[in-house]
Amino acid sequence: MSLKSILLRAGVVTAAAAMLACEFVSVVAASGPAPAEPPAAAVASPTTAADVADIPVSFRVENRNRTASQCTSDGRTYTVRGHLTAPRTVLEPSGAGRKPPVTLYVHGTNTGEWIWRLNVPGRDFTQEMARRGHASLTIDRLGYGSSDIPDGFASCSGAHADIAHQIVGQLRKGTYDTHGEGRTRTAPVRFGKVFLGGHSSGALVAETVAASFGGVDGLILTGWAAVGVTGETNRRFLAAYSVCQEGGEPKEKSGDPKGYVHFDPVREDFLAGGLGPDAAPEVTRAVTPLWPRNPCGVMASEPAGILTDLQLIGRIKAPVFLAFGAKDVLRQGVERYPSLFTASSDVQAVTLPDSGHFVTVDKDAPRLYDDVDRWLDARE
Repeated sequence: MSLKSILLRAGVVTAAAAMLACEFVSVVAASGPAPAEPPAAAVASPTTAADVADIPVSFRVENRNRTASQCTSDGRTYTVRGHLTAPRTVLEPSGAGRKPPVTLYVHGTNTGEWIWRLNVPGRDFTQEMARRGHASLTIDRLGYGSSDIPDGFASCSGAHADIAHQIVGQLRKGTYDTHGEGRTRTAPVRFGKVFLGGHSSGALVAETVAASFGGVDGLILTGWAAVGVTGETNRRFLAAYSVCQEGGEPKEKSGDPKGYVHFDPVREDFLAGGLGPDAAPEVTRAVTPLWPRNPCGVMASEPAGILTDLQLIGRIKAPVFLAFGAKDVLRQGVERYPSLFTASSDVQAVTLPDSGHFVTVDKDAPRLYDDVDRWLDARE
C-alpha cells in the first residue's frame, strides 16, 4: 500500500484544515456555566520514599481501533511497557479482598512516560502521588520509549485510545505482567476504581476512551484542551505533517522502522513549547535530551480525532479534573473548555500561573500534585 493510501485511510489528508478549524471552535467554548468546585477532602498521612514501590509492568495489547475516532491500525499484537508506582501498603494482598484504586497516566505526542516520571527531585509526578497515598500506572505509548516500536504508520490516535481501554480492563482483571525489585516476578494487583489521566494529546486519548467506552471512574487532563490551538502549534504540526507525507524522517540507525517525525522541528522549539520561562534549571537540563520522535500515523490522525472529540465530549459522565498552564504557548484561550463536559456533574479546573505546556514538571508542579491529591482523595 502506498504512503498516500495509508494517509488517506488514516483520515489525515484534511488534517491541516482540521487543526486550523480548532481555532474557530474555541469560540464555542466561551459559553456555559463555570465548573463547580468539588467538596474538600481530608489530608492523608504522607508516605516516605522508602515506602514507595516502583514496579516495571507490561501489557499485551491489540493495535485495533473500536473507538468513535475513525482511523486505521494494523491489528497486530504488541507489548506496551511502563511502571506501577504506589505505596507498598496499597499493593499488599488484602484478606478482605479489597481492590485498591489506580490511575493510568498517558503521555502526549511529543513526550513519553518521562513526563510523569522526570528524574528530578520533587518533579516525579508518580513518586509525589505515591507519597500522598495514590497508585499510578504510567506507560510509554505504542511507538515510544520502552514499548514496542512498529512502523510509524501502523497505528493512530483512536487505536491508542483502544489500547488504553484494554489496559484499564487488564488492571481490573490483574492480567498484566509485573516484575518486582531485582526483576523477580510478582503477582499483579487487581484494581477496583480506575481513573484515566492524560497529558497534552494523551488527554485526547483519555477523552476518547471515556466517550467511546466509558468504564473509567474519572479523568485527569493536564496541558490539554481540544480548543485554543495557537499559531505555534500549527507551525509545528504543519511542518511535521509535511515530513510525514514524504514517509517520515530518515532512520536514526539501520533497522529502525520508518514513519517517525519530531513534532518540534528543532530542540529549541521542544523546550520553548514545553516549559515556561520560569522552569527550574535542573528541569530544563533533564528535559533537554528527551526530545522525541513520534509515529506519523498517530500524530497526523490527531486533528480529525480532535474534531470527533468535540462532537462527543458532551457524552462524558465521569468526574473531570483539568489543569492548564497560563504560559502554555501551544494552547491559549482555554478557560471555558471545562463547560463542554455537559454530561458530567463534577468538573474542576485549575490554571497554573507560572507553567507552560509541561505542567507536570514545570514551576507550579508542587501545586498540581496537591490539587490532584485532593481531587483523588475525594473520589477514590
